[in-house]
Amino acid sequence: MLGIAVCLLAAPGWANGPWEVVLETPAEVVAVDRSSLRRDTHRVSFRERRSLRGGQLDAYSQRPLREVLVKRVIDCRTRRIATLSNAVFSNDDALVEHRAVHLSDAVWKSVRQDDPVFRQVCGGS
Repeated sequence: MLGIAVCLLAAPGWANGPWEVVLETPAEVVAVDRSSLRRDTHRVSFRERRSLRGGQLDAYSQRPLREVLVKRVIDCRTRRIATLSNAVFSNDDALVEHRAVHLSDAVWKSVRQDDPVFRQVCGGS
């Protein structure tokens, strides 16, 4: 019984694992998985988690949105970012929507040098 209690007390620290919060607003908390960082010359791929706080609803299903898990690539030299996959979850880990593209088909967008995700992943380069 004591072993179970110890595991339960340790779980919150373990559940956070390598996620590092880079931005916190009243509507969401954005975190980057430090263990997912993969560098390839000037590009870095990584996972991002957006925990939603604002009671947002999915437009189609009207389900409450809780979390968005994203796989992204940042080009640190040109300051551009692309989303490779996007998974939106509701309560009880119910998958609401998922989209994925290959890197060759990804849409690249400019990112500001002071963007907190860019600073965390690229080191403000």
